[in-house]
Amino acid sequence: MNAEIITIGDEILIGQVVDTNSAWIGQHLNEYGVRVVQITSVRDDRQAIKSAFDEAFSRADLILVTGGLGPTKDDITKHTLAEYFGTSLVRDQATYDYLEKWITAKGMRFNELNQKQADVPEGCVVLTNRNGTAPGMWFERDGKVLVSMPGVPFEMKALMSDEVFPRLQRFFQLDHIVHKTAITYGIPESELAIRLEEWENALPDFLKLAYLPNPNNIRLRLSAYQGEEQVVNQEIDRQFEKLKQIIPGNFLGYDTASLEQVVAEALLARGETLSVAESCTGGAVASRFTAMAGASG
Repeated sequence: MNAEIITIGDEILIGQVVDTNSAWIGQHLNEYGVRVVQITSVRDDRQAIKSAFDEAFSRADLILVTGGLGPTKDDITKHTLAEYFGTSLVRDQATYDYLEKWITAKGMRFNELNQKQADVPEGCVVLTNRNGTAPGMWFERDGKVLVSMPGVPFEMKALMSDEVFPRLQRFFQLDHIVHKTAITYGIPESELAIRLEEWENALPDFLKLAYLPNPNNIRLRLSAYQGEEQVVNQEIDRQFEKLKQIIPGNFLGYDTASLEQVVAEALLARGETLSVAESCTGGAVASRFTAMAGASG
């Protein structure tokens, strides 16, 4: 199943706020077998938002929207959603009662702007936000789903975990996606690609290889978007065993493996300790080692 993530807000487009929501959503959707095909950022403009919705519905089964649900005039997502789905805002009494109790319990006044947070597009399913004033909203159209959530990360994460993921499992027949990542070290990306060309060309059609370089190492991710989970996992493990034989001295491990972990394991196996003298690195080497659990050994 395909999904698109839409983030709304001028603050994202001008770099004032970094979009961490999309990374978190994409990672967790993958765990539920949902493939993200597009991430879109849109300014606070009604027509731009509607155009983004149209495009998203043309290529995705699930559209997850964050941002623009605050109580101030610059937050227009809720009003735009009502226009887009051809409806109007109505007062959701359950949300109103919840917000009144939640806000007054904090010793604050339940003012007019807070009260308007209980107004939602008629016909949507209201998702209770227990960490803020803006409820989530679930819309269905032609077998597809659009969910609007607040842009505050901890509010969005709680809504996704408590409300959205359980509903997605009930609404869609979700596939299982498998990823596994090997960590290599000490070979430039171009040289690594040459050494792995024969291995890469021989991969089964259902496995896709991605090179993910960073300053310290190159990660090699094998992904499968179809197939029986156990069979796929066994084939990925078999392929990575072949990889170890091709680059035995440059294979660090899997997923979060690091050079310092490999060195630490070797030192522990030999019963040896480590001493570090640093100047220009400012203690960075020692810091990377002591950040690991069991470093005192």
